[in-house]
Amino acid sequence: MPNKKKHHHYLKSNYIITIRMPKNENATIYLLEDINDNRYVGSTGELKLYKRLSTHRRDEKEYLFGIRKNPCSSMKLDLYHSNITPLMTCKNNSVERKKWERHFINNVYPECVNEKRLNFDPEEWGKQYYQKNKEKKIKQADEWRKNNKDKVNAGRRKYYQKNKEKILARRKELQEMKRLENL
Repeated sequence: MPNKKKHHHYLKSNYIITIRMPKNENATIYLLEDINDNRYVGSTGELKLYKRLSTHRRDEKEYLFGIRKNPCSSMKLDLYHSNITPLMTCKNNSVERKKWERHFINNVYPECVNEKRLNFDPEEWGKQYYQKNKEKKIKQADEWRKNNKDKVNAGRRKYYQKNKEKILARRKELQEMKRLENL
């Protein structure tokens, strides 16, 4: 598998400068532990673990100042009185990282503060999310259609023109079925 690279773009007057960052082939599964014995399990592709701890601290500051919208479970720790310890290395891909994070979160450190236990079925989670938010989503969709009637109608016309033959054939088929039922 080729070595993928991260791109960082910097705008300098009218030019964009791109700096390519090499992707680490291995990831580290780590344990964050604070002075209150709170624990958080995570993974990183960073070569230096202290940089990952710095990122946790930065994210917490951004959340407190309203720059970041969602908190991370690690923010439950006292990040300024914490140690970061490597637990193991694995291949740096999402499947391997999640597999090993899930193992440590659920089996080795079940008391950790991680809210995402990574032991859920995404399909089942999606169904539950849909059921919880069904009425809200329907209301939002109705509101969007109401506010965007021109777009909706244009989309319907475009779909009809593209599928005219199929639609007319289906209508004819349904009319024939209805006629046969009435005999």
